[in-house]
Amino acid sequence: MEQQRPITPETLVKATSVIELTARTRALAIQQLVDSHRWEDSGVSPEKLLAAIEEREATAQTIVAQDLAIPHASVEWDGDFHIIVGRSKKGVQYGVAGGVVRLVVLLVTGKNQATRHLQVLATLAELLMAADFRRSLIEAAGPSKILKALHERVGLSPKPVRVEVSELSIRLSEQAVQLAIALNVQAILLAVDRASSVPWDVLSVWPGKLLLVCTHGADSQQPDFPNLHCFEVPHAGLSRIDRANLGMLLAASTGLLSDDTDVVCVTGPSGQRLDCIAVIRPADKFHAIFQGNVERGTARIPPAVVLRVLSLAIELASEGREGKPVGTMFVIGDSRQVAKRVQQLVLNPFHGYSRNVRNVLDPGLAETIKEYAVLDGAFIVAADGTMLSAGTYLVPETSSTELSGGLGARHQAAASITARTKAMAIIISQSTGKVTIFQDGGSVLALEKASLTRW
Repeated sequence: MEQQRPITPETLVKATSVIELTARTRALAIQQLVDSHRWEDSGVSPEKLLAAIEEREATAQTIVAQDLAIPHASVEWDGDFHIIVGRSKKGVQYGVAGGVVRLVVLLVTGKNQATRHLQVLATLAELLMAADFRRSLIEAAGPSKILKALHERVGLSPKPVRVEVSELSIRLSEQAVQLAIALNVQAILLAVDRASSVPWDVLSVWPGKLLLVCTHGADSQQPDFPNLHCFEVPHAGLSRIDRANLGMLLAASTGLLSDDTDVVCVTGPSGQRLDCIAVIRPADKFHAIFQGNVERGTARIPPAVVLRVLSLAIELASEGREGKPVGTMFVIGDSRQVAKRVQQLVLNPFHGYSRNVRNVLDPGLAETIKEYAVLDGAFIVAADGTMLSAGTYLVPETSSTELSGGLGARHQAAASITARTKAMAIIISQSTGKVTIFQDGGSVLALEKASLTRW
């Protein structure tokens, strides 16, 4: 069996091929993608692969964005995963309601690990999330240019281009390095839009961990530092400090940050340049979310599930639904105990569907979740990411007197359910757009929209 690779944007791109699509319909486009690879050499039947893809499409079509579809399937195969990007300049008639897409990306994985399939799928969708990047792929001169753009997107380009960095960013980075050395911190974190805004020469003298949090992902400006770790946080609507907080959350989820020493965070307005230094200790915000899960017996909640739900919550808080603000709640994990404390307000829209088509890690489910977010009540999510219900009422058993002023019934319900179970709750405030994580009956992290704070 092929050795499994770590699931990163880099490994996804290395396992990717690109073709030009001439087909104009969904079925013919998928057929063309399947035919473009010699599956027989790997012991995979193209007919069985095509049948598996069509079975998945019949359950729920895999349009992820207006111009993007990601058909996918797991098959009997000793390999790990393979991706084929198909670009159509004229467009592919993909949806039954006239939806036309120009990128059709086929993902095929081995059938031995269903969870890994969803993780690869989620990482692939994140890689293609930015609309301007997808547009660059659609408008590229040919398949070789598309593949080059994908390589540059994840920092695999061998020839970085130097970009002028502001004098303020250079001086601030120098001070950050001196402060980090003097305080013996565990890492320096930079929250910027693009890696090209970072004064890499100045930071090269820092021997510790360097965490780069980019709104648009790492690009060709990323150097080959031995202790550099890059994270994409595609949420430009967050305040500068909350972009840093979300970056530390991502780092904590992979074990890069401990909870006993500080991190020097360097940020700027809208992530375009650097103009602020803050010293933050991750323990206060992140210990309970990840390392604390082990102590509380809820280690069954994978960090990928928490981060995916949090990402959906941030998108809903920023975008709303049909121009109107949305308030809702996600309750994750400890499903048996949670089930004893809830009542269904409406017919459960997720009832009766196979578990493999209602997992929050599947990017094709995002629009469905956003549509149901307007229902009164909460989403109940199993620890593995399976959506169990929507429009669910949490029966209050306790009330918290420690919540800050202005927080209403939704936050009280979150405090109650997390105090009486080992679940985690993520809440979107309809009035402010603030996203809050609750555990053990209290708030452990709050992310505010940039428009509500200068920071």
